[in-house]
Amino acid sequence: MFVRSFIVVRNKSETAESTLAKRHIHEEWRDNYRTPDNEHFYRMAFAHIAKVFDAPDGAQVLDAGCGSCAKSRHLVDQGLTVLGTDLSDSALDMARVELRGTQYESNIELRQENLTSISLADDVMQYIVCWGVLMHVPDVTSAVAELSRILGPGGKIAISEANKRSLQSRFFRFLKWIFRRERAEVINTPAGTENWEETDDGRLMTRQADTGWLIREFGKHGLTLVDHRAGQFSELYWVVPTVLLKKAIHWFNWCWFRLIRVPGPAFGNILIFQRRQE
Repeated sequence: MFVRSFIVVRNKSETAESTLAKRHIHEEWRDNYRTPDNEHFYRMAFAHIAKVFDAPDGAQVLDAGCGSCAKSRHLVDQGLTVLGTDLSDSALDMARVELRGTQYESNIELRQENLTSISLADDVMQYIVCWGVLMHVPDVTSAVAELSRILGPGGKIAISEANKRSLQSRFFRFLKWIFRRERAEVINTPAGTENWEETDDGRLMTRQADTGWLIREFGKHGLTLVDHRAGQFSELYWVVPTVLLKKAIHWFNWCWFRLIRVPGPAFGNILIFQRRQE
């Protein structure tokens, strides 16, 4: 049974990694997410993360799954330096081109890494950000173990993931149940709900996380949750047809993040863990 489970996870990982390695999918994410309205939210979110990290000026942060380095830039804006790692050579090439000649180039080091087998030594990082990345990793248990392994005693890691129990997730599950329409292959796992969708680049897995599972899994490696708040309340700005509706959703997201903060109903969740001192 163990061997069979291992083979299934390995096959899923190979499928997902093949898709994530392609340039087009990272270009699509860049175009969809790096909008002025989203950038405004990210500035608020990364200012909050930097405040909780309370890192000295110039401290190095690992941006695990950095993609084209949109989030790395926000970390530099908070006075930090960045080691950006990604599975995809194509994404790293995009990052190098976009960083070249900018104020960020000298503050961001790039390296190819797989989150399920990170080449860094134990306890080497004090600060890690993994934003919207674990949701695309089939072997998330190994990724959590590796991120925990390289985090030093007292170090902090910020995770941003989609919440399977959010109002948005529940609403869409209800609609799909009512109309019996589901484009993706849906697999429920302890870590959350996996949605496997056919794209032009191959099969892409996106997981809506069980945040309780994440908290317990990091806890197995000596990490304690120290901060948990809403990220973006909704990502429906992707699908609504008018600029006015998109603006309204972004405005609501900003208000929820700044004023209400409660993570339970929100689609995006930001969790910050700290490794116990040894």
